[in-house]
Order: sequence, then structure tokens, then C-alpha cells
Amino acid sequence: MLESLILGIVYDEDLTGYDIKKNIEKSFGVFYKASFGSLYPALKRLTGKDFVTTYEQPQGGRQKIFYHITEEGKSSFLEWLSSPMNILDGTNLNLAKVYFFDRLPAEIRDTQLLLYENNNISYLRELEALEKSLSHMDHLDSCYYKMSTLYYGISVTEKTIEWCRHIREGKVLKELTAK
Repeated sequence: MLESLILGIVYDEDLTGYDIKKNIEKSFGVFYKASFGSLYPALKRLTGKDFVTTYEQPQGGRQKIFYHITEEGKSSFLEWLSSPMNILDGTNLNLAKVYFFDRLPAEIRDTQLLLYENNNISYLRELEALEKSLSHMDHLDSCYYKMSTLYYGISVTEKTIEWCRHIREGKVLKELTAK
């Protein structure tokens, strides 16, 4: 995931490793963290795949290494971005993809979001079936915290479905947080 985020970040602007890290913190910090210890190996892998190139340029009185995305890197990024979102990948990867959806044609975005919504609806049905099967168990009170995670999953999945519909329909984003 980190490599894809980096490609998306340097897609329009060459940046230093430090600037990439700050961009990740600012743009994805709510749902993703990356340390310098993971960032620089990812940049090295991307350079090795010829997805990014480097060059030195003075900045603030010092020579800095800048990372520039290649055509191969752009192609790889757009391929990742266009691939279907999988609910089993976790929320973080999917939110990172949606963050960059402005780069995709509308029909691909809509298809991606509808598929993701439908997958979440199926997953919600599975969670609700599990809830129903567990509700017949004796001693549910001794499983309070285990059950709380099931209800958390149901709640998050319901909200994800609502969120997908909301953005697919192009509604005002601020309404997502209205109480």
C-alpha cells in the first residue's frame, strides 16, 4: 500500500522523502501511518522497479534528493487505482484508493464504488446472520466484549454502505457528519 500511496503523492509533483512523509501524515494520518523506516525502503523498491527516478537539487542551502514518477510508475499507479476495492483489504487501503479517485474517469469510479457498496451489503448480511445465530446462545453476558466487536463491525459496515451511496450520488459531503 505504501508504494501506491507514494506514487499517488508524487504523481503531479516531485518531492523529497521528507515531503512525502509529511504529505502522508497530513493527507492519510487519520487512517494510515508510515515511518521513515518504511518510507525509504519503499522508495528504494520503487526506484528499483523504475517507477520513480531521483535527482538532486538545492533546497534551503542543502542538496536534497527529489523523487519523480516515471510513465511506468504512472501506469502502475492507475492500474492499482482502477482495480476493485476489496472489503477484506481493510478500510485503510480502500480509503487511500478513494482519496485518489479524482484521477479516474467517472465510470470507473462509479463502478468501483457500487461494487464496494454491494460487497459491504453482502458482508453486512453475514454479520447479521452471525448476530442472529449467536443471540440464541446461553451466557451471552459472559461474552459482552466479544459481542461488542460484532456490533462495531455491523455499525461500521452500515456506515460504509451509507458513505458509498452518498458519494456515488454526489451529495454534499458535509452532510455525512450531520447529526
